[in-house]
Amino acid sequence: MPSSKDRQRVEIPVHLYEQLARIAETEDRTITSVLNQLLFQALQDYQPTWIPSKHLSRFNGHAQQVLFLAREEALSFHHQYIGTEHLLLGLLREQEGLAALALAKLGVALDPVRAAVAEKIGRLRAAVAEKMERGDHPVEEEIDYVPRARKVLSLALDEAERQGSAYVRTEHILLGIVRDGGGVGADILDTFGVLGKVRAQVFELLG
Repeated sequence: MPSSKDRQRVEIPVHLYEQLARIAETEDRTITSVLNQLLFQALQDYQPTWIPSKHLSRFNGHAQQVLFLAREEALSFHHQYIGTEHLLLGLLREQEGLAALALAKLGVALDPVRAAVAEKIGRLRAAVAEKMERGDHPVEEEIDYVPRARKVLSLALDEAERQGSAYVRTEHILLGIVRDGGGVGADILDTFGVLGKVRAQVFELLG
């Protein structure tokens, strides 16, 4: 649960800080001013989507393993967030799920996707990586899903319900990535030329 200490010290990823700094410089404002405005606007429109404590029990064992592997992938890139690209990597690594089979049928493999993530997103900047190597690692619990990843997992829940499944399976997460269509994960699938083929392939395997 959040505490009063969170109000005094909130850490944000480097790439978000750099974007805030650019906006502040362009508009001749302080970073705090920009951040306060953006947070206020975001809170007005906030709608809870996928909530781990509420919805995780609806994910079967393989789907939960995908989430664990996605977190591992994010940490391996020194990313302090879990995005749709990490979910895609998790799906590819969970070989016992139908999603991995569908992706394999479409010619999508783990190593090329991991290389594509590195090219599109990159790893943490050298200065921050050096800081982490000195022992200043982020608290593991702080890593969280970006809004689009939460949306994808919410869509996975909807896909399961539409198919009459009591549990979310790996293919539902994959269908959530495709249905959202706007994240890095979907962009990578599009780059591989399979984004528009995934749904048909999944349902073909489902019979």
